[in-house]
Amino acid sequence: MDERLVLVPCSALDDLVLSVSPEAVEALGMSIGAAIGTRAAARVSDMQSASVEEFVTQLAGEAAIAGIGSLSVERWGRALVVVLDRSPLASAWLCPVVASALQAACGRKVATLLLSRDADSARVLVSSERGVGRVGDWVASGVAWGDALARLHMGGTRG
Repeated sequence: MDERLVLVPCSALDDLVLSVSPEAVEALGMSIGAAIGTRAAARVSDMQSASVEEFVTQLAGEAAIAGIGSLSVERWGRALVVVLDRSPLASAWLCPVVASALQAACGRKVATLLLSRDADSARVLVSSERGVGRVGDWVASGVAWGDALARLHMGGTRG
């Protein structure tokens, strides 16, 4: 990839988030994520036959180089949760970056939902639009995100 890159202090990005529209924040996040995903996919010899571990290793490496934190994944049944530890990104950036990185690397559209964010880590659900919508509705109604993921895995039948 011949695209030129620059290092930007997080404080400058934080200032940008506060001064532009949510659509502009999402567009920039998608651009950052796409670059990460494209570089990760280029490091995997055959994306179709690559193991999840091989792919996550490359994606985590590119995320670290980009300065967005230490990336790992958790499986919650069929649900995939991307974990970013020590990420300097504001919450508004997390979902667009994660979604775009995976879309660029895998060539599949995904939906994302920020499940949790604290000083040390963030968890982002990666699923279909329907799955993200269902989990989002459950969380909004007061269901803990872990319980919402369990419901999703069970087909939404658990009360």
